[in-house]
Amino acid sequence: MTMWTALLIVLAVFAFGDLISQLTRARLSSLFVIMMTFLVLFIFKIIPPDIIKRAGLTTLGPISMVMLLLNMGTTIDLAMLKREWRSVAASCIAMAIAIVSCLVLIPFIGRANALAAAPVINGGIIATTTMVKAASDQGLAMTAALAAFLYATQKFVGTLPASYFGLKAARRYVEEFRQLKAEDPDSILDQEELPQDSPRLSWAERNTRRFTIYISLFIGAAAAWLGTIGGKLTHNWVGMFLWCMIIGLVLRNLGLVPANLLKKNANASGFFIFGALTAIVPSLAKVDFSMLGQLGITVVAVFAVTVAGIILAFKLLPLWKIVGDKDLCIGIAMCQMIGYPGTQLISEEISKAVGKTPEEIDYLEKRIGTAYVISGFTSVTVLSIVVATIMAKIL
Repeated sequence: MTMWTALLIVLAVFAFGDLISQLTRARLSSLFVIMMTFLVLFIFKIIPPDIIKRAGLTTLGPISMVMLLLNMGTTIDLAMLKREWRSVAASCIAMAIAIVSCLVLIPFIGRANALAAAPVINGGIIATTTMVKAASDQGLAMTAALAAFLYATQKFVGTLPASYFGLKAARRYVEEFRQLKAEDPDSILDQEELPQDSPRLSWAERNTRRFTIYISLFIGAAAAWLGTIGGKLTHNWVGMFLWCMIIGLVLRNLGLVPANLLKKNANASGFFIFGALTAIVPSLAKVDFSMLGQLGITVVAVFAVTVAGIILAFKLLPLWKIVGDKDLCIGIAMCQMIGYPGTQLISEEISKAVGKTPEEIDYLEKRIGTAYVISGFTSVTVLSIVVATIMAKIL
């Protein structure tokens, strides 16, 4: 098989995933279709297990992760997180509950599987890639495949309770809105108006045209180089990938680079997401029929215990008081399995389903949408990478 044939097959699978997602209106996520398609092709030996290597994509994975992490850092607005500290705190508590839930399963699914599952439940593609690599490096094929499967299916699991509890909260909020609106038409809108960022533009925002494609990519490469130095100095407890995110965060909040640098200025985020996903695919090639039963049971056990643990903790313990609403708090907790833009889409669907007027929809989007988006951002974009770095180190 030539490199071009292998590349054609790989991209055909990715394109097939996107097509199915479009035809089903995202009821089947493209990621789930992609991972399942590769798994079937590997199990029936339709494609070689080293197809990513044959396609010349082996080194694209780590390069993509570096660039994505720098870009993630540049999306973090510390002032925004400070304003929405309640949602941030609830998200952190939910992550801790999910981690504990996974660790409780150690006697049943094994230490390695439990450690690998926790950061994937907490996060997204970077956390998953980190755990897949750590497991693969130690020859833990089952653990690597588990991380990939959890990542491919977690949006299905998280979306249902996030929508259910979000709808319950929204129905109460809209009734409060209608009652207070009847008493004083202006009070709610004034009360719910969000704080505005300072109108003063940063240096990077005033000079955004200077950040061309190649300059933006150079900044990513510089972050990777500095990250390797930082990793050595900390004996990889703070690894290169985490350093890249920290560098992006510092540069953005000092106003030295624009927000979302590689997406808006380099137009490269989609390509790098593809590259990061190619680092996960080889782990599926090590799965055979004998592992499918155990893999399926483990995936179900992880999700069942995690979701139950989160719901029970926020229902029975006073942890929900930090947000002020049990249902909203549980919805926020589930956002760690969804991430952006899923959290935004769910909150918009909830608002449009419950709100009857543009004012009501806008009100609900502020109450629920902001909390959901910030929660998913806190867990998936920021803290899950920290958790993955630690878990990979002790795996």
